[in-house]
Amino acid sequence: MDLCGPIQNVAIGGYRYFLTITDDYSRKVNVYPVKEKRDVFKCFRSHQNRVERYLNSKIISIRTDNGLEFCNSEFEVLLEEQGIKVERTNTYTPEQNGVSERYNYTAMDCVKAMLNDSGLGNHLWVEALFCFTYVWNRVCHGKQKLTPLELFCGNKPSVKHLKIFGAAAFLGVPKQQRRKLDMRAKKGIMVGYAQRTRGYRIWLPSDRKIIESINVNFDEDVGDRSGAVLDPPKTVSLKFDNPASNTDSDQESNKSYSDSDDSSVKSEFKMETSKSGESQSVSPMKFSLVRTAVPRKKGSRTDIYYYVSGSKTRLRSHEDVRKFCESNNLSYDGKLFDFSGKNTCTEEIKLEPTEVNISQTNVSKI
Repeated sequence: MDLCGPIQNVAIGGYRYFLTITDDYSRKVNVYPVKEKRDVFKCFRSHQNRVERYLNSKIISIRTDNGLEFCNSEFEVLLEEQGIKVERTNTYTPEQNGVSERYNYTAMDCVKAMLNDSGLGNHLWVEALFCFTYVWNRVCHGKQKLTPLELFCGNKPSVKHLKIFGAAAFLGVPKQQRRKLDMRAKKGIMVGYAQRTRGYRIWLPSDRKIIESINVNFDEDVGDRSGAVLDPPKTVSLKFDNPASNTDSDQESNKSYSDSDDSSVKSEFKMETSKSGESQSVSPMKFSLVRTAVPRKKGSRTDIYYYVSGSKTRLRSHEDVRKFCESNNLSYDGKLFDFSGKNTCTEEIKLEPTEVNISQTNVSKI
């Protein structure tokens, strides 16, 4: 075991250190946030009582450095009474306690990466440390064929409930705590997993506190790296020029569509109009569709979309492509489009406008 700190950014609760205790057989790690070095003895006693009762066996030996938090009279008396062997490192030789030292380095690197990627403040480093340790004990390391948690307790852990640190979450508010006009959920950020119950730890920026609850919904549409962003995705404004408007009063109709609108196929286009008597000529523009394969987060299936180059409009079927071509006077050939998930290559298809003499179309003046 080893103590890491002090850390300059004081965490929620006033913690500046953390104690790492690693099981030598399973490599299962337990971390305990500590305010001061003198609290290490209390954390060790609590860990000893819990582990010995759970495994129904006694601790035989421990390995520490020569820090004063481990080399004091109170600690020495306990180890002497319990008959626990002590293995201490030589001076300026932390390599002899390499398991705990290496984990501390790895944990701090991951904590920095998690906080930077999620956009959260450094005062939440304890939550990031707990979340990292929770996942660490549920994956295999090195030459291990079983996870540390399975080697320690004999049960295979589940990973279906794992979420990305910093993901946008909506915490349900119980009926007993809300009024008639209060919202049923609060916007928060996922910062870890519940320690004593089944659920998640949600950070509420508005209330400046952390809540443990299982009544949580996660926004799957928000990107993986935008956990701190609590607002819904912005809509895209598409402008259409009205070809039936005259030069005296041109009116543009602006419409906003969401990127996830699947009810109908939306397209953005611009037509050039020129006035000549009572007829107008419209010259359609050329379009190109980019084929993109998007694997699903759950399952092994892959969705195929054709994105309109230069916009967020996506087409997900032959019918969508056909309607898009008809609305923009483009030639349609169904053999050019492949919606099979087995083919994951990316390609660009250029669409040519159909030869339609629009100049003979009469448009009545308003």
